[in-house]
Formats: sequence, C-alpha cells, structure tokens
Amino acid sequence: MSSTVRTILFWVLMLALAVVLWKMADNDKGSGRSEPSSSMSYSDFMAQVDKNNISNVRIVGSPSTAEVRGQLRQPSASFRVTIPKESIPELTQRLQKQGASIEVSTVQDSNWRTTAVPIVPIILIIAFWFFVGRRSRSMRNPPANPTPSTTPTIPTNRPLG
Repeated sequence: MSSTVRTILFWVLMLALAVVLWKMADNDKGSGRSEPSSSMSYSDFMAQVDKNNISNVRIVGSPSTAEVRGQLRQPSASFRVTIPKESIPELTQRLQKQGASIEVSTVQDSNWRTTAVPIVPIILIIAFWFFVGRRSRSMRNPPANPTPSTTPTIPTNRPLG
C-alpha cells in the first residue's frame, strides 16, 4: 500500500471518527422533536406548577434525578428541567389535579451493547493505526540477519581440479 493511499485512508477514518463523536454529543436531535426546548431552573418550574401553567410533561427517571420535558400553556413553549427523584410522587399528584398530561419512564440500564457501540470505532482506528505503523517500520528496517541461502557457494579463489 503506497504512502499516499495510507494517508488518505487515515484522514478519512479521522473524519468518520469526528462525525461519530459529533453525533454522540448531539443528543437533542435524536429525540424527534422539531421544536427546541429551553432549559428552566427548578424554582421557575415549580412556580409554573403553582400557576397551573403546565400543559403536559414527560418525566424520565434516572438513579438520583429525573428530567422533566414538557409544554407550558401560556406562552406555549417547550421546557426541560432536572428535578430530584424524591419529588416525583408529589409533583405527579399536583399535575394530575391540574389536568396536565403526564408520561413517566425510566432510563434503561446500560448493557454491553450500549457500552460497546461507541467504543468499536475507536478500537478499529487504533488497530488500523497499529497495523500501518508496524508495516511501515518493517518496510524501513529490513531484518538484521538475512536467512542463509540453501544453494551451495563455490569458492572462486581456488583453482578447480
């Protein structure tokens, strides 16, 4: 493989890695919403609950906190806020009394697939880099002791016969 092809292949893989990392970091695009939600403080969120200004919410629980995403009634705007997990029962009870639509779910536990998928491209790039590095080193440095030839040599400094 020529040096130019290896260089082009290396930069294509680096570009692919950058795209994968950018997609992993861009978690709002994967939610399917066209309208962006603005972050809200917990105290502002509770003030909106007190005003009966919450139209609908989706609560996604994790081990210690929960993320609440929803829609305000007036002005109609999307929001998201992180709340303590202990406040979920009281919050859902208050929102039910106000007639808000509530959806509750939990974050799925991590399994080997969700851990392995982001790591596989990195492992492949490291393996490729290692392979190209070893190959280029072996091309630059030929073996120190070449294997002896199996054909017999005839000394030329003695007369034949």
